[in-house]
Amino acid sequence: MTVYFWKQRTRVLLWAVGMLAILGCSGSDSQQTPPAQAEQEDAEQQQKNLAEKKKRNDREIQPLLALLGQEFLPESDGSGRSTGKASHRLLVKPGHWTTTVQEMKSNDDDFVGVSSTTCVDASQQPTTLEHTNFTLQSTRPVALAKGRMKRVESPLFIPEQSNVVQVRATLRNRATGRSESMGRSELQKMPSYQYFVLVLSKEISKYGFLKVADAIRMPWEEEFDVASHPHYRVVLADATKSLPLPSSLLMWTSLSHLVWDEVDPTRLTPEQQVALVDWLHWGGRLIINGPDSLETLRDSFLAEFLPAHRVGPRALTTTQLSEWSAYWSRRDQGEEPPQLKPTKPWSGVRLQPKADARELAGGAELFYERGVGRGTVVVSAIQLVERDLINWPGYDSFLSAALLRRPRRIFSEGPYGGSRINWAEYADRRLDAHFVTGLRMFARDASTSANPWRIEVPAGKRLREINAVTTAKTNRPGGLGSWSFFNSVANAARAVLTDAAAVRVPGGSFVLACLGLYLVVLVPLNWMVFRTLDRLEWAWIAAPVIAVLGTLVIVRQAQLDIGFVRSQTEVALLELQGAYPRGLLSRFTALYSSLSTTYDVTFDAPTAVATPFPTSREPRPSDETIWNVVFEKQNETRLHGLAVSSASTKMVHSEEMFALAGPLRLSQSSRGHDQLENRLGYHLHNVMVVRRTFAGGATPKYESSWIGELRDGNATVIGFRPLLLAEGQARQRKQAARVDRAVQVDVEALLEVAWQFPTVEDPLESRRDECRVVACIDQVLPGTKVSPAASQIVGATVVLAHFDYGPLPQPEPDVNSPKIHD
Repeated sequence: MTVYFWKQRTRVLLWAVGMLAILGCSGSDSQQTPPAQAEQEDAEQQQKNLAEKKKRNDREIQPLLALLGQEFLPESDGSGRSTGKASHRLLVKPGHWTTTVQEMKSNDDDFVGVSSTTCVDASQQPTTLEHTNFTLQSTRPVALAKGRMKRVESPLFIPEQSNVVQVRATLRNRATGRSESMGRSELQKMPSYQYFVLVLSKEISKYGFLKVADAIRMPWEEEFDVASHPHYRVVLADATKSLPLPSSLLMWTSLSHLVWDEVDPTRLTPEQQVALVDWLHWGGRLIINGPDSLETLRDSFLAEFLPAHRVGPRALTTTQLSEWSAYWSRRDQGEEPPQLKPTKPWSGVRLQPKADARELAGGAELFYERGVGRGTVVVSAIQLVERDLINWPGYDSFLSAALLRRPRRIFSEGPYGGSRINWAEYADRRLDAHFVTGLRMFARDASTSANPWRIEVPAGKRLREINAVTTAKTNRPGGLGSWSFFNSVANAARAVLTDAAAVRVPGGSFVLACLGLYLVVLVPLNWMVFRTLDRLEWAWIAAPVIAVLGTLVIVRQAQLDIGFVRSQTEVALLELQGAYPRGLLSRFTALYSSLSTTYDVTFDAPTAVATPFPTSREPRPSDETIWNVVFEKQNETRLHGLAVSSASTKMVHSEEMFALAGPLRLSQSSRGHDQLENRLGYHLHNVMVVRRTFAGGATPKYESSWIGELRDGNATVIGFRPLLLAEGQARQRKQAARVDRAVQVDVEALLEVAWQFPTVEDPLESRRDECRVVACIDQVLPGTKVSPAASQIVGATVVLAHFDYGPLPQPEPDVNSPKIHD
């Protein structure tokens, strides 16, 4: 019993101890839970941070930069002190397409995705295109090989009239669909009158003087903010490194001059070479430093455009330079700068000019110029950066008037003793883009004004005391070359499309014609056919079949008239420069649908650009849905996601460089007569040739020749007749109306714009000889595909070809010299 008792007691004690241990452990665990959870959370957060760090290290992405220009601004802390760092801003011209570059590297693995850029306003919302309900996003594919830095180029469009302040960049992984931000870039909008001068040289430090030259800055003391910017932004690019040249003319519109010094032409890609030649034909100016460049260019893609060839070395002393120095030292007022006297003979080259080259004013066979389409190439026999030359007080006058090809200047003193520089003959147009760039694209620049409006400052006030916005503004923020939705060509194209794509109810003539045709087929024709077959009873069987077929035909025709289908209407302007077999094609396309449809427009040309185009100038309703349209540069160039609501029309504007089968050429026949040859690969209608010459006088003389039709591969003699301008315009309209019936779309509104020569809005071009051919191609030119396809496609193309530009006036030295202060 006792033994049993002690055994039971022992068991109870052991059970109690076990329970206490269990309870103690559980209580201990409950007391230790918060620290354990905190440790676990810390570990999880560390793992998350490591994952995030790894994700960031997976890719190295540099800031988004403009190919031609970026501005670095010093950063400051809250107290205004400099932090020693600098933030960058994209230098862009509103209304211009810009090439952006961004360097990326994938460290973890190969990466395939898509990069995108979107213009956003101050509230970080995408900006809508003017007078449309569309925002525009640009995308392009990105393929990164592990460990290799890649430079990704993308197109960027900054609307001319918009509140864009930043560009937002994102990168999307194609495999996972996940997107990550690549940051935002602040914009620095260039004034309407400011353009880039690009210097390509192996020794760019020698050209640093350009950034402070008066010819570049055009200083004007006391002018506030908007007018204080220099006329040019000089970009110095090392010719031994990657060349900042876009691959399409459509991205060159903010570049006015290109300085070429000892550049290996083979370092340009084929696309860059073509773009440079295109740029020349549309008005660019190429300045070649001859002694170090002519030999390498002899057999290059630029050889046929050079004004002269190098034929040997040449030493130049004060004697050889005296004639040239005397001309550029001449002043109408005040003191003249001293004659140029080199401290030692210069090493130059002797030039052999081509037949159509012209020596620039000053003589001494130092500089020759040659026209290439609308543009020019100038080559020098001396080094442009000779130290004695750039230190000579007369060099800035030569730089402005001869190399940059600008009007002569006049200097005056500002209210604080500083300098004011203006044009001698155009005092009210100091900030006019027409005097800064020679580039002209008819579809963008015809009959346009690019001179800022000036508002008078109240008496007793200084410009410093007035807000910049109230003192000067411009009706063309992007200046010349900007993509405008409401210039003369755009307005004419919109009018043509609005008329051609309008919904029309079939008239009485349509109903009567259909009824008459139906009765003729149903009764006499039906009876005659089966009477001939000796099966007259079959006519009764055929009657209901004829009725059904007739109904289908009438419904189909009514659909095409009323608009119960998708339709595509296009009017285009093809601008040509002389016999150059490439043209600038500007398309304006109207897309109609009876049901809500989302369109994609695909382009064959990889360098094409496109945006939605406003159907009118009416303000957009505030409650209208905003749609995002994507401009894709992937395997194909495509404008994706153009939403068209039911029974409505939306429009698209696109541009591309269009390759032709051959040129349209003005030449001489075997008998010495002027003739026009058509080798374009398309038949031409409504062909008219108009010539304007000045013959040394201020009043132009107009002559014209009506040709009518000129088929592909044919040539016709031109017989010019004197023509007064007013009579000429009336006759042109009459002749066009007589033949336009053969054209699918009535393009007379666009023809009227094409016949207009430059006016006083473009002072330099308005005084220049020119021969112009205007014609029509009765079809939509190939190169685009609209999806879903329209059942009705109509269109026409207006051809505008420029020939025989007269020579530019010889450059003249400044009226006076700037005052030199001690």
